[in-house]
Amino acid sequence: MSWQPQRERVLALAPSSRGVGFAYFEAPLSPIDWGLLGTKGKDKNAAGFAMVRKLVERIQPDVIVLHEYALPGVRRSQRVRRLQHMIATYAATQVIEIRRYARGDIKRAFESFGAVTRHEIAQVIAGQIHAFGHRLPPRKKLWMTEDPRMTLFEAVALALTYFSERGTLNEERD
Repeated sequence: MSWQPQRERVLALAPSSRGVGFAYFEAPLSPIDWGLLGTKGKDKNAAGFAMVRKLVERIQPDVIVLHEYALPGVRRSQRVRRLQHMIATYAATQVIEIRRYARGDIKRAFESFGAVTRHEIAQVIAGQIHAFGHRLPPRKKLWMTEDPRMTLFEAVALALTYFSERGTLNEERD
């Protein structure tokens, strides 16, 4: 009989004004599922929360990773903050560990690659995880709105920040 290490199910969620980006990993650099859950209509939080709840019920993650939304200076709309709070509260009722990372935490996780901006971090992700290579949006110009695919890269960056903090990201890269 051989012993197999148990994989940790990590679900990273990046709510935004257009919906929720998600990335599900069981090991660093090996995504299992990912996508963008678009929300439309009058009550985007109810729609977004319902989609996240179905996702959590299907995946049954051990950890949910979110942006740190409660710090001063965090630029998130009140609606998106409420959605993140709803997700965190739901995770707590399901006894799922919640990890939150600020922008600075994400930058530290990617500093060894020389990536500082969101687009540079997305480029690193696209280069390290081939499944995301063709999803990399072009660099945003000042007059452009952000490409919705960046929400997906935000979710992946959150997951990789979690693995980096645990020290398992470097083991996978070696």
